[in-house]
Amino acid sequence: MNYTYKNLSAEDKSFLEEYLAKKSERFTTLMQKFTAGDCRLDIRAEKFATKAAYKIEMSLHLPGHNLLSAEDDHTVIEAADLALDKLIIQLRKLVDKKNNK
Repeated sequence: MNYTYKNLSAEDKSFLEEYLAKKSERFTTLMQKFTAGDCRLDIRAEKFATKAAYKIEMSLHLPGHNLLSAEDDHTVIEAADLALDKLIIQLRKLVDKKNNK
């Protein structure tokens, strides 16, 4: 996992990293079809300066595929959960497509 931050406090950064490390277990079963060294998850987190909201962008780079998701919300937890859910849905579709071939 690679993290990029914009306008986040050190407390928010460490919380987000710990929170997403726990949530990454959801990926392990789906990622078994891919070589571990060839996969990379980039996470970009931003806190808006003009309003109390967060934006989380996630991009999962797999051999031959790039999956993207982004979400805005008032809490960093909600934004991360929604973006992660979108990414997992895309990953499930890709894995199902590979299993059917």
